[in-house]
Amino acid sequence: MSSKINIGFIGLSKGRWAEHAHAPYLQNSSIYSIKALANSTLESAKSAAETFGIDKYYGTPEELAQDRNVDTIVVSVKVPLHKQLIMPAVQQGKNAIVEWPLGRNLQEAEELAALARSKGIKTMVILQARQSSVIKKMKEIVDSGKLGKILSIHIYASGSAWGSAIDTANAYAANIANGVTLTSVPGGHTLDAMCYVFGEFKSVTATMHNARKTIEVRDEKGNKIREEPMTSHDQMSVSGLLTSGAYASIHLRGGSYKGTNLLWEVEGTQGELQIRGTTGHMQLSSPTLFASLNGEDLTEIKLDEEQGAHVNVGRAYDEFAKKDGIYPSWEDAVIRHRMLEAIYKSAQTGATQTYEH
Repeated sequence: MSSKINIGFIGLSKGRWAEHAHAPYLQNSSIYSIKALANSTLESAKSAAETFGIDKYYGTPEELAQDRNVDTIVVSVKVPLHKQLIMPAVQQGKNAIVEWPLGRNLQEAEELAALARSKGIKTMVILQARQSSVIKKMKEIVDSGKLGKILSIHIYASGSAWGSAIDTANAYAANIANGVTLTSVPGGHTLDAMCYVFGEFKSVTATMHNARKTIEVRDEKGNKIREEPMTSHDQMSVSGLLTSGAYASIHLRGGSYKGTNLLWEVEGTQGELQIRGTTGHMQLSSPTLFASLNGEDLTEIKLDEEQGAHVNVGRAYDEFAKKDGIYPSWEDAVIRHRMLEAIYKSAQTGATQTYEH
């Protein structure tokens, strides 16, 4: 086996997320090599292998997991399939990388993390907002103490999906049982970035609401196909004290808007930070960071580094390859799932909730 990290990829195909977010980095990496792939059928796997110039392909995750030339399996498919597709790899003792959310719910995430722990494998969940240049700079400023004591954090964002319409490929997100919700996806990524910088919640109080009861499903040309019930919430707010003592509040709403789609404000005793962007998906966006220190006007902090989804995912792979890399493992994913569970429970019961972290 070569000194490279040899990847077996599940879910790489033309026109899908992995082509745009994973392939640009992996196919040009000196660290990684995609040795084989598997898709839902042998035919689709063969087609993808030809498209991406990969020699080996399989029709099942079990066959891929048994490939001796593969040491790490990546899963980038719809969330309901995450657990069943990565399990064969974990059982074979392969290192494992899975998109966020790790599973449909906390139970699936805990089961996967426990099995990975028992096998002693290396794991990562793709919570790539942590790799954003803006988030890294924000953390640098906060950790330096330049803002003084952090008093409050406020996030106001849109979710793009969960609005008035959705395309057929993502229509499954309308069903809350699939685990792809406003709270878990833009909420999970953005709240993870917030907790990465400022610390976990001490407690949470949340409200969820379905202002829209149905959603219009459209084809690739934007034509309406049908109306579907929407059980995934299109409004979510959560607030609470962080372990640092700061107060945090977040309001996410489905859809995209002509006005504000991402506004993140941080107030400290000696300064302020602000992030503005065009989407509430912090993991996908290329936002702008502003700062006010020692009473000065709010001014943009210009960052020369490239931003965007594929850049953040590539940086996550870089960290995973390091001996002491900084990246979220499946244990971190379980903490984030616990936070989501607490948010859902608070919304259901009307009571403040805590979670283990």
